[in-house]
Amino acid sequence: MTEPDEKVKWRIHFNQLIARPIPETEYPKLIQRMFDDGLLCVLSPDGYQYFCGRYPVTAAAVRRLWGLSRAQWGRFMDYVYREDPFSHFGGDETDEKDMETNGG
Repeated sequence: MTEPDEKVKWRIHFNQLIARPIPETEYPKLIQRMFDDGLLCVLSPDGYQYFCGRYPVTAAAVRRLWGLSRAQWGRFMDYVYREDPFSHFGGDETDEKDMETNGG
């Protein structure tokens, strides 16, 4: 677990002066690390909201804590909107299967 205001070191080249673009192949790793740290992004027609547990967290705080530049954040959120990767966490698939088998 990270300390308050301590950036999460999830990449090998964490301390570079210039923020290189994050390859899309690294997004699943970043998302898994976020989820493992208790962070979840919920998409809606009105936008998105990050949660740590059941508490809302601002996108600026998430970006700052994970050490992402504005450009990296923009590309990452484009990926999140396109793929909705956080929807695969939290047991939603089980609920859908239960509804199918129970006729709901």
